[in-house]
Amino acid sequence: MKSDRFGENIAYSYNDQFFLNHLSDRVQKNGFTDYSPQGITSYLTFRHPIGRFSMFSDYMKCPFGNETGDNDEKTVWYPKFGGCKDTLEGAIEKTDILFRESLKKLIQGRKKIAATISGGVDSSLIVAMLRHMHPDMDIHTYCAGFYGDDEFEYARMIAKEKNTIHKEKILGMDDFIGEKSLLSDLIKYKASPLHPNELPLAEVEKLAKEDGCDIVLCGEGSDDIFGGYGQNFRMYLNYDHRIPFFKYFLYNYRYFSLQDREMINPRYLVDDFHMLMDAMNGSELDTDIRNWVFYFTQKIHTPGLITRGANAMRYNGFPLGFPYIDEALVDYVNGLPFEYKVAWKSEESKHASRGIHFRTISEKYDTPKFILKKWAEKYCPLDIIYRPKKGFPVPFEKWYHDLNEWDFDSEVFISRDIRRYSGWKKFMLINLDSFIKMFNQFKK
Repeated sequence: MKSDRFGENIAYSYNDQFFLNHLSDRVQKNGFTDYSPQGITSYLTFRHPIGRFSMFSDYMKCPFGNETGDNDEKTVWYPKFGGCKDTLEGAIEKTDILFRESLKKLIQGRKKIAATISGGVDSSLIVAMLRHMHPDMDIHTYCAGFYGDDEFEYARMIAKEKNTIHKEKILGMDDFIGEKSLLSDLIKYKASPLHPNELPLAEVEKLAKEDGCDIVLCGEGSDDIFGGYGQNFRMYLNYDHRIPFFKYFLYNYRYFSLQDREMINPRYLVDDFHMLMDAMNGSELDTDIRNWVFYFTQKIHTPGLITRGANAMRYNGFPLGFPYIDEALVDYVNGLPFEYKVAWKSEESKHASRGIHFRTISEKYDTPKFILKKWAEKYCPLDIIYRPKKGFPVPFEKWYHDLNEWDFDSEVFISRDIRRYSGWKKFMLINLDSFIKMFNQFKK
């Protein structure tokens, strides 16, 4: 039994017995003795439990990309980089072919195809490729937005150009933590706190289910494979070699800093650096330090995104629809030169970036997802391909600016005061608290 590379399916164990997926059902049936300190720490650092851990101390998992047998466990996949000598033009063509094959496998036998779109290049390219492959097929598209802050303009642009049946859903604060929110249902189904964008995905996929769609395709994984997290992929430029690289990287990556965790009972906190190093294998690292963040991303970060997407899909009764994480596509793109994915705009830009902090380099001096964008030029409007990257704009700051305290579970949290946190961190803490209160009923 194995856990897939990116968490599409996960093998868990309880009392040395393995089972696939359905962690929530087992916890509700068998109970648990306590919450996992590694799981809670992992949620605060990475937004999901990494390595062998779940959110419960009694339930472990076979790490992503590993397979467990009778008395042993082995790694069956990990990210490997370099080795491909294709020209840029050849690589674009091969990537196009592999992506088509991925789409074909996902939609084969499906009668009603849907895609979630954000107006960004990843989801737009899915729709554009579907239309190119099937000129007369009905394609349904769905987009979530927020009162006063949405990207409907760009989603509408691709929907209109590719002639899709398009729907939009506007979400407000109550949809996240109000009485009508799906938060509790999704947490219970997942047996873990949610990723902030998980709920909007579930909401629009619910519309697709009501419309009778057979599958919903999603752009998750593209940034992770093609180099979309531009700031992270330039972090090596400021690395001080006097400390371990991933200690430096983690300092800049953590979603909650170590100081932000002061309101959590120390009983539920562990050293996240040692936990990270246990979840990775130093012998698997590429000789090129530039690929170390790609390794971290696909080994640690990507599964959090795929498990959030998978939870939203399964909650709504859909099969998984992630065309960017097809094994042949991933392995091919991983083999391409780093410069095909994160490319300097010019030699002058490369030299001008010296000594500049990595957070100010991305998109100003370089082009993240370079090969994907060059490939997308054949199918998508340039206004979508080359507009500045914008994270999914949930307006947590606007919603929770005046929220100063919360009635947190007193065993895991030691304070009610959240006034010093940003809006999205307030939501993450409330999300964790909702998980704790949901599963307290099954605690032994």
